[in-house]
Amino acid sequence: MRTTVVLFTRDLRLHDHPALHEAQRRGKVVPAFVLDDAILESRYGRPNRVGFLIDSLRDLDASLKSKEARLVIRRGDVVAETMGIAEDAGADALFMSADYSKYARTREQRLGSACEGPGI
Repeated sequence: MRTTVVLFTRDLRLHDHPALHEAQRRGKVVPAFVLDDAILESRYGRPNRVGFLIDSLRDLDASLKSKEARLVIRRGDVVAETMGIAEDAGADALFMSADYSKYARTREQRLGSACEGPGI
């Protein structure tokens, strides 16, 4: 059975989530979210935003539980932590929703480079 990590970023919904639906077609899905230190340590890491994010992640995890899955949450460098999740799960693919901010494009490029190495 193929295993795919779905990295949630801004899009924390299950309904009509393109990356999640595509991953489910492949086989086993490991849903993941990384509390990115670069974001948490920036001006975006304000207590009210972080609190809202934590509440949203709890809601997402509860929704996943109803589908017999659990959200894997890590904190640190998004690329290193995501690759660690993929390795731990024995994943052969990584999916995430498109995002067009400068930071998101850089993150996607870094993840793409990391996936080109052994493993994914």
